[in-house]
Amino acid sequence: MDQILMSNLMPSLTAATDVLASANRNSSQTGELALAAAEVVLRRMTLGGIAMVNPAGADHAEFARMVPEKTRAFADAGTALASQSARMGEAMARFLVEESAFMAKAAGSVMASGHAGGMMAAQAQATMAWFGRMAVQSGAMCLLALEAQGAALAPIHRAATGNATRLRA
Repeated sequence: MDQILMSNLMPSLTAATDVLASANRNSSQTGELALAAAEVVLRRMTLGGIAMVNPAGADHAEFARMVPEKTRAFADAGTALASQSARMGEAMARFLVEESAFMAKAAGSVMASGHAGGMMAAQAQATMAWFGRMAVQSGAMCLLALEAQGAALAPIHRAATGNATRLRA
């Protein structure tokens, strides 16, 4: 019995570990992004102040990078988010199809049981199985949402941390 219980819990434990790992990655990336963005803003404000005093000596190449790099980072983030959203839609569609099949099978089991006690047992078994599937499917959707967040954040993080590194030099 314990072995059966553990084998049923293992996918849930793996999914929970994956969700926590993804949330941790996203959190770390968000923290790094916040620090890098603050550093870039401060350094560029300093460059802007210098440019106001000496326009000829301004770092025009740095100023010319600002809009195109942001446009590229946010365009890449949008593309990643659209792709991840499609994956989530596909997963939801698959879950709906699978649930329809399980419902049809459960209804058949209830109707085929032949007596009230059997119907109640079949219905209880279907309900318990449904709770398990919903837990797994909810975890899968949560992981997909975290992956979408990470994918959308990655190009912005890359641009900001790259800028911070370049501006330090």
